[in-house]
Amino acid sequence: MSLSGSRIVIIGGSSGIGLATARSAAALGARVVIGGRSLDRLRSAAEEIGGDVETRALDASDEASVKALFDDLGQFDHLTVLVPSAPDKSASAKLVNFLDMEPGRFEQVFRNRFWSQVYGVRYGAPHMSRTGSIVLMSETSPRKTIPCYSGSSAAAGAIEALARSLAIELAPIRVNVISPGFIATPGTDNIPAERKAAWDRMAALQPVKRLGTAEEIAQGMLFLMDNAYATATVLDIDGGYRLT
Repeated sequence: MSLSGSRIVIIGGSSGIGLATARSAAALGARVVIGGRSLDRLRSAAEEIGGDVETRALDASDEASVKALFDDLGQFDHLTVLVPSAPDKSASAKLVNFLDMEPGRFEQVFRNRFWSQVYGVRYGAPHMSRTGSIVLMSETSPRKTIPCYSGSSAAAGAIEALARSLAIELAPIRVNVISPGFIATPGTDNIPAERKAAWDRMAALQPVKRLGTAEEIAQGMLFLMDNAYATATVLDIDGGYRLT
């Protein structure tokens, strides 16, 4: 890959897919900036990543916080924003069928998944090199959904539609989307046991009969950053779940 020397901003880079992406990018010689809420987790992640890494504390769901980050950051090349739909176990347990879900919970899920990425693009894109790229985060649910994920599914569909518009409006900056399937990360521990068991059953029916890893999604993230001909692409990495 040709990412050596590139400056890559990963909001949500202190754990899970974001950390795996940062670690792989640094190993390729990229200069990595990771952002997140917890200073302790950022420091721990920086030690794990090694290489040329900066840490920045912010709340990705707060517009002013995101703007302040990019106002201070200077120029960079690639951007991704990885914020979970449910921030903790208590919130995840309240993801129920649409008619039973509190409106505020649906709004929180949509805000975390959709608006955090919108803020990142709005305030990050003006500081990006013209040869850079943005990788947004979706999921398989716009193509094959499951119960209790209506908010996340709606946000993911909106992100994919937005990316197609941004690929035209922000060109020559490239805009792509990564769409993971069921991935085992530290955040998987936040999923209620009954839902986690359902994940395992669905994964067993896939052509690749297991949950994916954060590192496998990170490979796709870096491919979309590196490939100069890829834009408006939605890259599904889901073990074939959409085929079942």
